[in-house]
This record gives sequence, structure tokens and C-alpha cells, in this order.
Amino acid sequence: MTRVASRALRGVARIPRAVDVPLRRWRCSAATAFCAAAWLAATAVPALADTATPENPAGSNADAIDSIYRATLGVTITIFVLVGGWLLYTAVRFRARKGDTSEPPQTHGSTRLELGWTVVPVLILIGLAGYTFYKLPNAENIGGSGALKVHVLAQQFSFRYTYPGGRHPPNPTTLVVPIDTPIELDVTSKDVNHDWWVEALGPKVDAIPGRLNRTGFTATRLGTFTGQCAELCGQGHATMTITVRVVSKAAFKTYLGKLK
Repeated sequence: MTRVASRALRGVARIPRAVDVPLRRWRCSAATAFCAAAWLAATAVPALADTATPENPAGSNADAIDSIYRATLGVTITIFVLVGGWLLYTAVRFRARKGDTSEPPQTHGSTRLELGWTVVPVLILIGLAGYTFYKLPNAENIGGSGALKVHVLAQQFSFRYTYPGGRHPPNPTTLVVPIDTPIELDVTSKDVNHDWWVEALGPKVDAIPGRLNRTGFTATRLGTFTGQCAELCGQGHATMTITVRVVSKAAFKTYLGKLK
């Protein structure tokens, strides 16, 4: 073989490498874009907290419910990104090209793949179920040592509160409670079905005539939190709002002492 022919052969051998360069660049760009998206998603969590969840929890019960919601949302978003990203990659990477009439490799059955897409979802569901059952006691925790019991009477179209000893707040539609204290609510209705619910504090409960239902919460932040009757109860349903004001223990002791 002559020197000229040898050089020509080496040049031909280098052609596939030159052809592979755009593909390698595309893969590097895709990997960089994926890493950037993952970094943005991780750093944007605090800023998007109120976007991903309806309310910023202000009670231990609501916090447990919110944690379950976030865990489920995080898993589903991850699955969506991975599956959608893989579909997009394969659609672009293995698309039909002009002039290419060759038959792609055919694969019939894959025990390893079938086991993977069966076992992995089962493990995900087991993990979510385990986390949910772990958080449920906190979500359903009502009352406890030193709990403040409040009677809640619903009627068209307001809620009225009664503290221990038959004392009523000066503003009958505003419930004032101390921070870091278990609050136990006994809820009933005077006329039709209602529903007491303040999202930031905890679970909702039905107010039914002739029946006493119980719920509760433990507020972990000072402030004023609003809610609304969550059961369609008549023409004035939209005006049946709830206001809960969380104050310090000292302020609540002074407030309760002034009630009659």
C-alpha cells in the first residue's frame, strides 16, 4: 500500500468521528439543560411554596397535611419530568430521517424492563403510603394535655363561639386562641349543614344539626387567619366567613379574663 493510499484510508476512517460531533454536542447541551432545570427547580422551592400549595401552614395539623401533599406532588412531578423527558429524547434521537429507509432494530419482550416498570411503581406507592401513615397521627391529632375546649355553633350565616364557663367573645364571629396550645372544637349546627374550615390551621369538619362533631388544631404562628363555610348552606353562603386570631399565651390569658 502506498503512502498516499494509507493517508486516504486514515482520512476515511476519521469520517465517522466527524459525523458524531454534532450528536455529542447535542447530548452535552441536553445534559446541561437538564442540570440547569434541576438546579432551578431545587432553588425555586421556597419562592414557589405558596404557588404549589394553597396555604402556608400555620398549625401542626395543617403542616402534616401539607407535608403529605408536597411529597405526593414531588413524586408525581419527578415521574412526569423523567417520562416526558425520555419520550422527548427518544422522539428526537430516533426520528425518521430523510432518505433513510432502513428498518430499525426490533426488540420483542424484555423481562428486565417489564420487571422494572412493575416493581418501581409498587415501591413508589409503598413509600408514599408509608410516609402518609407516618404523618396521619399529626394531621388527626386533636386535643391533648392542656387543650382549650371551644363550642362552635353554626347558623345561617355565621359561626358563634363559646369558651369554657359559658364565656362569649365580644366579636361573636372571631375566635381568639393562644399559640402553641391544643384547641379542641366541638362543632354543631342550629339549622342546616355547614362546614368549619380554616385551611392554614387544619382539617375541616361538618356542622350538622343534632350532632356534635369534633376537630382541633395547634397554631404555631401568631396572626389572623381566615376561612369560610365549606358547605353550600343557602343564599348567604359566600358571606359565612371565619376569622381566627392567634395571640401569645399571656395576651390570651388577659383576653379570656375580660370575657363574661
